[in-house]
This record gives sequence, C-alpha cells and structure tokens, in this order.
Amino acid sequence: MTQSVIEKLPEEFDTIYLAPEKRQDRPEFNRSLLEYQDALSICLSSVENTLPTEELSLESCLGRVLRHDQICSVHVPPWNRAMMDGYAVKASDVSRASSQEPAILSQIDDVPAGRMSSKRLGHGETIRIMTGACVPEGADAVIKVEVTRKTGDRVEFFEAVGENPYIIARGQDLSPGDTAVTVGSLITPAAMGVLAACGICRVTVSRKPEIAIIPTGTELAKPGQAIRPDQIYDINSLSLFGLCLSAGTAPVSAGIVQDRSGDLLAMLNRHVDKDLILLTGGVSVGDYDIVHETLVKAGVEEIFWRVKVQPGKPLFFGKRGKTLIFGLPGNPVSSFVNFHLFVRPVIDKLLGKREWGNEIASARVTNNRILKAGRRKFLRGKTKRTNTRLEVEALPEQRSGVFSPMLNTDALIEVPGDVQLLKSGEIVTVHLLNTRV
Repeated sequence: MTQSVIEKLPEEFDTIYLAPEKRQDRPEFNRSLLEYQDALSICLSSVENTLPTEELSLESCLGRVLRHDQICSVHVPPWNRAMMDGYAVKASDVSRASSQEPAILSQIDDVPAGRMSSKRLGHGETIRIMTGACVPEGADAVIKVEVTRKTGDRVEFFEAVGENPYIIARGQDLSPGDTAVTVGSLITPAAMGVLAACGICRVTVSRKPEIAIIPTGTELAKPGQAIRPDQIYDINSLSLFGLCLSAGTAPVSAGIVQDRSGDLLAMLNRHVDKDLILLTGGVSVGDYDIVHETLVKAGVEEIFWRVKVQPGKPLFFGKRGKTLIFGLPGNPVSSFVNFHLFVRPVIDKLLGKREWGNEIASARVTNNRILKAGRRKFLRGKTKRTNTRLEVEALPEQRSGVFSPMLNTDALIEVPGDVQLLKSGEIVTVHLLNTRV
C-alpha cells in the first residue's frame, strides 16, 4: 500500500520538547476520558477490512487464521478400523466367553495394517488383526489379544465383547460434506491433523499483519549496550515484540527514537506501509511527551486520546492512510495491559478470527484489596482452577512501573472504577492472558 507522507514538520515544531507551558492549562488536554468499552468499540470499528490472504501448505500454516471453511470430501476413517491388536470376531460367537469357559474359534486369516482381508468372516471363525487395519466383512467386534490364547489355528477367548467393541466405524469421525475446520479458526496442531485426515494439503489463510514497534525516549538504551547513569534499558520493544509474535503477526523492532519530533516523523515515514504501528512513551501530558502532538502534526488522524483505565490512561489511537497507529504509555506494565485490552482485539479482527481478544471469564477472588475510586482498573492476577470454579489472586504489587510481577500474571482482573474494596470471595471478571495464541 502507498500513502502520502509529510516530509518535514514546521521548523518551530522540531524541538526536543513541544510545550513549555503547563499542559493542564490547555483545553485539548482537559477533555473527558473515554470509557474502556467505548474505546475498544472504536478501535474495532476502525478495522474496515480483514487482511489479504495467501495459500500455504499444512506444514507452513501453524498459528495462522483460516479464511475459508474446509469441507471434508472423504469418509474418516474410510472403512471400519480396528482400535486394538487382537482378533476380529462376530460378537455373538463370544457372548458367553469367560476365563472358566472360553469360546474357541478358528483363525482363517491374519490382517496387518495396510492390507485388507479377502475373506468374509463366518460364525465360528476369527481373523487376527492389527491396530489401524481394516475390519474384515462379517466382523462386528475386536477382542484384544491380552484376553486370548492361540494354539495352532485355534484361538481361545476368555472375555466377551464389552461396552467398547474396539472398532471405529467408517465415517464415524468425519463424512463427506462435513465442515472439518471453520473459517476464522486458528490452525493448531489438532486442526492440522484433522485437515490431513481429510486429505487437505493446502489452505487459504490471512497474511500476517506487519507491525512496527517504535519506542520513544532519550532515556532509553538497547539491552546489551552500555548505559549512562541517566538511562534505562528499553523493556517495551521486546515485550511488545513477543506479544505481537504470539498474536500471529510479523513485528519489526524499528529502533529507539529520541525525544525529537523530527526524528519521530522520519521513523513514521519509514514504516508508512505497515498495517499497525505501536509507539511507546511520550503520549502523556509532560513537557517532553512529544508523541501525541507529533502524530497529529504528521497527518495522523486522531481517533481518540486517553482512556479511563488504570493502568494505561494515556493511550492514543489514530490512523494514517490504511495504517492503524497506537501510542502506548511508556510504563512497561501500562503498555503490556493496553496491548491486551486494545491492540490484541484489533489484530484478531484484522486476521479474520471468529473471536477477538483474550478469553473473558468469571473467577472468585481469594484475597482482599483496597482500591482508590476513579478509573476502571485492570489488576494483575494469578489464577488457579479448583474442582468447581476458577479462582484468582490479586497480586500484591500493582504499580505500573514495576514489571517483574508480569512473570506470575496470567489474568487481568477487571474492577469498575467506583469499587474501593475488592473482597475475598467476590466473583469478578478476568481477562485470561495468552489463551488464544
């Protein structure tokens, strides 16, 4: 795709900071915050079309999103199939077999997997059969070899046919005309197996979304480099890179941009063909937070800025041409949470998935937590499944500047803004992380 770009910002705008006056005195910084569900709905409605498709072999499609229903054209299995090594029999011939009075049948053939018997089984007869082999005509059960004894051509059976006759009937798994895997499904190893059983070797899937990850901040240094006393290592690039990979995209780490609007504009122009751009840092209201104003001046249509959530309030969402642009907070936890709440659902819709975003469930809280009323909160939580329900613990550390507790976080606990006490035993809404990878 091609888009027009702004080559240079006005000279007075290309400074290391944008607003020496107090931001809170300016009306554009005092607009009301957007509610979470409203912001999410706007993000999703901005996805006008799913991505183009490509055709891949089964070996290459793991983790991709299917764009057409896959219809089975064969019977799976194609014939009655033995589930055990043993003997094919007529169930009536061994109906009274026991260890005291075994049934005795004559073996007339031996059928390994990959060969069909030419003989039809009659009363008083049995055929040796291996797992996966075609059950011969006339047989309606398989007796496992462990409860038999063979002497010459005579086979003794010490058990009758039980509830499981150890036969999978022709077409019991899938029949011609059945939908094997539905459009919008994520292709998992199980889906690959089902498609292979149908004889399908190539499928049409969504192209991977191309995403540029652009961290901003003069204080940032790339991991592995020597840092100055006033610098910190860039966390967001790698955590977002991992999140984007797990979401089925093709991310690119674009490199750290200093707090200069001209540098940011140049970086935006280098990635004008991307499906999404994720910027981190510089979207708040500080004097050196340049991203928001630079995006607007650079021709990005602002769709919304700032959301009534904690963490992650200073979220920017906009569009330039066909590229969707998120300005995520610089705090790594806030950026991580914003990705799950807003970016992941947009990626899923672009890919054509049937469901967007992480799975949402109900869970019982296992500890008390005192909260400050205000914005809707998304607390870091650790879940545990019991015999009867899902439980979740609100982790002790919830500050957005402390990232390491994310290692133990597998859910975000959603708490309405007016709640000041989260009580043990209450049922809450949780967003389960990484459940639809």
